Amino acid sequence: MIVLFLTVGVTLSTIASFVFGIPWLMPILGAAVPYPIFFLQVRRQQYKSAFWWMLLWGVLQSIGVIVATIIAPQTAAKVILRGESYTAEMFHWIRTGEGMEGTLRLFLPNHLLHYGIFCILCIVTISSAALIFGTWMLNYMNFYVAQLIKISAKPWLAAILGWYPWSLVRVIGFIATGVALAALGLNLFTRMRGEVPKFAFPKTYMLIGITFVIADIIIKGVLAPIWQKLLLSALG
Repeated sequence: MIVLFLTVGVTLSTIASFVFGIPWLMPILGAAVPYPIFFLQVRRQQYKSAFWWMLLWGVLQSIGVIVATIIAPQTAAKVILRGESYTAEMFHWIRTGEGMEGTLRLFLPNHLLHYGIFCILCIVTISSAALIFGTWMLNYMNFYVAQLIKISAKPWLAAILGWYPWSLVRVIGFIATGVALAALGLNLFTRMRGEVPKFAFPKTYMLIGITFVIADIIIKGVLAPIWQKLLLSALG
């Protein structure tokens, strides 16, 4: 039932975003689909379920945005915030090897800033605003992947390489962090009401989150130059 709900929800939210054509609405609608399930699971302290449902949603959201972008690229360019600028940045890096993606001193501050913002939003909003923030990043990444597949001489190879391994690791790290810090946020709100906190803090998921975010940086530093050459081959 939840799988069906997420699938239909992603489809309808993506269609609605393209129909309304309001850029800031797309990450909000996208995040609104999984959040009730996520929140309910965290409240029940079913952290494992919250993690896996969010991971499934991330896959479905990515497929939905990629397909929608391929079908209606002009509309996608209008409604997906930072889609075009991120794509231009990635294509420049693929063709020249220059840019933030392959340079540790450039991408590290950006990564840490995004993670810091995400963590704060998780605690303050019980991960609701953090999910909107994460959906925004997920959407422009998928816009780029769709454009890469569309213009590549080897679309099948572009489809395989488009989602970088370090980006996949980062998504897992953010989801695990979101689960842990949502529980922390619930405890803080409980304490503010003068009640005794009742939600066990899932340290394991916080550790997973931090570990995967660090792994993202390491993997990216090592693999980015290799991946750039593979992507250049896919472009043709």
